[in-house]
Amino acid sequence: MILLKLMSLAAKELPDISVEEDDDAEYQRQLALFARSSTEKGIELVKLGEIIGGLSHRQYFLDIGAGGGDLTIPISQSFKETAVVEPNAKQASYLKRRCPHFTIYNDILENVNLGSKRYDFILCSHVLYYIEEDHWLTTIEKMHRHLIAGGRIAIVLQSPIGEVANFFNRFTHYDVNILKLWRDLIRRYGDDAIEVRYFLNEIRTESLDDMVTIGLFLLIDRRFWKCRDKIRQYFELHHKLDDGYRMIQDEILLVIKKRREDVGDSGDNEKM
Repeated sequence: MILLKLMSLAAKELPDISVEEDDDAEYQRQLALFARSSTEKGIELVKLGEIIGGLSHRQYFLDIGAGGGDLTIPISQSFKETAVVEPNAKQASYLKRRCPHFTIYNDILENVNLGSKRYDFILCSHVLYYIEEDHWLTTIEKMHRHLIAGGRIAIVLQSPIGEVANFFNRFTHYDVNILKLWRDLIRRYGDDAIEVRYFLNEIRTESLDDMVTIGLFLLIDRRFWKCRDKIRQYFELHHKLDDGYRMIQDEILLVIKKRREDVGDSGDNEKM
């Protein structure tokens, strides 16, 4: 899901962003429309499959921020055991019912005690926006401590350039500092442990109303609903085709490999 840094921005700038039942129902409707209209999950699965195919072992998988499991469930078929960290109670409950064999932690990663468990593959797709940027490295370090030697962390983020980023910058401010994160990861884990991939996703609808709904889903905060007419004008001007509407999403995949020399470093001896 494309949950950009707007959540943290809104939390700082707006006094009340509580989500009521009606809002949650509308969010679920928007999410379902986005999933039907976007090629994101299919393309992301291909890219993640390439990483998983290169693993020496495929025993244990951890998905951080799994949502409804659109990525979790198909990826889990490549692993013996799957664990999920999902702070949303409704999503976690849904996954428990659908996949009772999963280990599910209904909390944020910071609060979860994973014990001595180590994973071959850890996925963190469109989740870092929920976390203060100052805490990104400590969050990733916790993931890294729970990797086996040769394991991989896959972090998916919205690119700061491209049509979706332009849309955000028209109505708010997109300032996810991916270059700094990339640089910090290289300094922490070494250039040979970091890989970056870039991929494009197409969002296409037949109607303008559906594209506006997706735009509101991307912007997240219900207070953008008052900008509906301006959002309609934006999509009509920039994204209209002969047979509907299309917006291209640029996404970045950061891959962190745990080198054998990293096993047993000071980070692995810290409290889990």
